[in-house]
Amino acid sequence: MEHECKGTVHKVVAGDTLYKLSKLYGVRLIDILKENPYVNVYNLQPGDEICIPTEVYEEEERRYYTAKVGETLGSLVREFDTDIADLMQYNRELYDLRVPLGTIIRIPPEKEKQS
Repeated sequence: MEHECKGTVHKVVAGDTLYKLSKLYGVRLIDILKENPYVNVYNLQPGDEICIPTEVYEEEERRYYTAKVGETLGSLVREFDTDIADLMQYNRELYDLRVPLGTIIRIPPEKEKQS
């Protein structure tokens, strides 16, 4: 695994899909996806390891934003008071500094402020 799993590690066998795993373990598909951002969901291979979370994300932790004209990763980082690494982790499909108009951006949960 590329990161520590806070749940059960499932070793993929032929025919496994993330949807099947979500039903098997009784975990929402979105929670499996969040815990496994490095997984190519279209090409699971036997032997791949998938983390099945035991701790699920609460609805209020999920925030979404629709990109407007001219927005960049930098402007979103400033607007939502987050950092670029977290923003990229939640949005693996973003590979350019410019964010295409209409892109749905997943905003990371707010971190507690250090005093």
